[in-house]
Amino acid sequence: MATKKAKIASAKQIQRQFNFLKMLVALLIAILIIVVVVVLIADEPLEALGYFFIGPFDSVRHFGNIIENATPVLFTGIATCLLFAAGDVTLAGEGAVFLGGFVAAAVAVTIPIENKLLAVLAIAAAAVVGGLLSIIPVLAKRRYHCDSFVFSLLLNYVVLYVCVYLLNYYLHDYSYTSGVATAMFPKGAVLDPLIAKTSVNIGFIFGLFLAVAAWFFSKRTRWGYQAQLVRSNQKFAKYVGVHITKISLLVGFLGGMVASMGGAVDILGKAPRFSWVALPGYGWDGFMVATLAYYNPILVPFAALFLGYIRTGAQILNLRSDIPLELISAIQAIMILMIASKAMMNKMQQRKIEKQTRLQQQNEREEAEA
Repeated sequence: MATKKAKIASAKQIQRQFNFLKMLVALLIAILIIVVVVVLIADEPLEALGYFFIGPFDSVRHFGNIIENATPVLFTGIATCLLFAAGDVTLAGEGAVFLGGFVAAAVAVTIPIENKLLAVLAIAAAAVVGGLLSIIPVLAKRRYHCDSFVFSLLLNYVVLYVCVYLLNYYLHDYSYTSGVATAMFPKGAVLDPLIAKTSVNIGFIFGLFLAVAAWFFSKRTRWGYQAQLVRSNQKFAKYVGVHITKISLLVGFLGGMVASMGGAVDILGKAPRFSWVALPGYGWDGFMVATLAYYNPILVPFAALFLGYIRTGAQILNLRSDIPLELISAIQAIMILMIASKAMMNKMQQRKIEKQTRLQQQNEREEAEA
């Protein structure tokens, strides 16, 4: 009687399993740290923990705050997955978010259209300009051998200062006395809320669609496969005929488009006018969300919602207790360090791969003897 053979997992399957397990462990440790710190610091720890964990769900408005906090990082998380798809480590998403918000605002206050077509044109213009911005670090790396990380970091500040200059001298509404800002957005440019008393708008739904589209592009298209090949082994990719520069420019352009649309959606959906005079930090948040999702676009919405949840809980906790908001930023950093650590659970993963390899070799020997 033939014995039933155990199912043998491949090294790739084992890696995916341990990636998920590592993320789960990191999230549980982060939550444990929050509990311990709150118990040690808060005057009423049980009440404070209730504010943090239950507060985001105790009203429609607070639930809307989760989605509001998740929406911009949903876009930048997807953008980071695309920007990194061909192995280019670039933070162009941060500058693209700012530029997207600025361009969308400029279109909104200068083009005389009264209906919702104005919002579509503003977001589309932001997408094109942000995509073009994001290919600059790729060109600098591929053609001139610049470090794409450093180049993009500096480019973000060039974008910031140019946009602030244009805001000050060309788009500033001098009737607004609370700072430097554009005129009020016309009604046709504003993204109307889907949930009362919140800023949740169609941008979040569009972001979910982009996550699916980015996953399909990465996993089911020839260009996505070529980008993975370039990221894993550029020499082999070049040997088999992949045009490395073209693929890098394509994913860079797509990533910049998504990031800049995130900036446009955030501005047109939350603010009555454009008043950014500093980088919003959404590009760095996108990097964190992409790391949580292991650079898989289909997992980015879950990571973005988790981040939105803990930030909403932290805001409620800060308002209703004596716990500082900066606590959550520190815990986020610890969580990302654990997830990004290649040493975490590495021995367990390696032992499982070795065990599965031995089982496979044993089965092959048995089949050969039979």
